This record gives sequence, structure tokens and C-alpha cells, in this order.
Amino acid sequence: MLVIWKANFGGTREQLAQVKAKLEEISEKSGDRIEGPYYAQDADLMWLFWTDPGNIGLGGREFLPWVEKNEIPIEPIRYEIGVTEKEFWG
Repeated sequence: MLVIWKANFGGTREQLAQVKAKLEEISEKSGDRIEGPYYAQDADLMWLFWTDPGNIGLGGREFLPWVEKNEIPIEPIRYEIGVTEKEFWG
């Protein structure tokens, strides 16, 4: 399953590098794949996550407290889920 995650960001390049490293660490733990950040038209940043349906939400439980603790100025805006025919119909 593909999750397209968008966020606004008001930090430094160093903070963005920290965000990228943290997201890669979280994805590696769960066996998912991540690409980004990309610069979207309707948000500051966009990441692509390829994940198993059972992993939805796991990364956020670790990432969002980390953002708050480290005072990273990133604000999640929305996500979209893309599924294959097999994932949708079973």
C-alpha cells in the first residue's frame, strides 16, 4: 500500500535532515520503504511510504512525540492512501 504524506515545514536544513533520518529509521524498523522529501504544490513537503496495511499509524505513534520533544517545526497536513486492486478487493 502507498501512503502519500504531506506536511508544512518551517525549520532549517539541519532539522529537515533530522526529520528524514527519523522517518527512515522508523520505516526500517517496520520493514517499510520511504522516499522523500519531495516538494509538493499544495504543501511544503511530501513523502511516499510503501507499507503493509497493518503498519498504518505505527510510524506516527513514534514520529509525532519525537517531533514534539525535539521542537521540530513540522505540521502534518494530510495523507492519502493508494491501494492496488488486490489490496482493495482482497
